[in-house]
Amino acid sequence: MAHQLIKLYSFLFYILTLITSFFIGISIAGIVEAGKNQGLAGGAIVFGYGVIAALIGLIISLFVAYKTNRKIIFRLNIILALCIISFYAYYHIKYLERQKAQDYERQKTEE
Repeated sequence: MAHQLIKLYSFLFYILTLITSFFIGISIAGIVEAGKNQGLAGGAIVFGYGVIAALIGLIISLFVAYKTNRKIIFRLNIILALCIISFYAYYHIKYLERQKAQDYERQKTEE
């Protein structure tokens, strides 16, 4: 089982877990409003939540890769890729909505 830790599909699993865990960390920071009213430190606080969650996810993925077989890791890779796509779509839509609101406010003040 230990030889599975250095296979290519395991490395892909580690990378996908890092990215997914990072998104989960910044989502948790958004839910608890960790960076609200912190000024310039707010971004660093939210980023810190993401990095800590990514490190925890990496440790968990090492244990999962050690204990499970190849077929389960392949399925988890697909699930994690879909999670990353979902997180990206959610945050992109949220960004576009925020941009629309800012454009609307600018047009209101110019009139």
